[in-house]
Amino acid sequence: MYGFHQEIASRAKLLTVLLAAALVAACTTTPPPPKPAMVPLGQTGEFGYSERDLGPDRIEVTYTGAYIRVPPGASRDDPYVNAEQAKVHDLALWRAAQLADQRGMAAMKIENETRNTDVQVRHDYVQRIAPYRPYYWGDPYWGGPSWFYNDYYYQPVRRASAQAVTTLTVELLKTYDSNDKAQLPVKDTLAHLQSARAGAAY
Repeated sequence: MYGFHQEIASRAKLLTVLLAAALVAACTTTPPPPKPAMVPLGQTGEFGYSERDLGPDRIEVTYTGAYIRVPPGASRDDPYVNAEQAKVHDLALWRAAQLADQRGMAAMKIENETRNTDVQVRHDYVQRIAPYRPYYWGDPYWGGPSWFYNDYYYQPVRRASAQAVTTLTVELLKTYDSNDKAQLPVKDTLAHLQSARAGAAY
């Protein structure tokens, strides 16, 4: 009987080691590659740009960012949130410049801009591996002790995510007036944003 119990304990130890190895392998699995951010809304995720015409020389462009992980105590003034807001604004402006260039416009002027940020906090329970603590009790069916292991427990975790949205109302202009400081030259704006945000991804 002692040999039987010893064999069960050895198998249980082996199972515990295998489970721990599987968990480590799962944690080190390569995450999926990031997706380019400069895409139409919904093409590769819940992020992207959308636009509509408001008149012959006026458009509205909206860029909706993906939800990103932020510190649990983050507010709308958090550096992570501010960086995301700046990214989303640039992507909306980049799309507006693309449309202006496609329509042969030399300049554009932002008439109105709205920025919204949604910060959500949720409480999850994460499965953790408990310390190795075998115990047993008598099994009336087999007439001997059975071995069990406290392998897992659940730990409460507080997580937060933020999503930024920018909407621009833009006037498209056929000529560029350098004396009008509100105007943006289309070609220069395109070149700057392509350089600054070409690698933007989610």
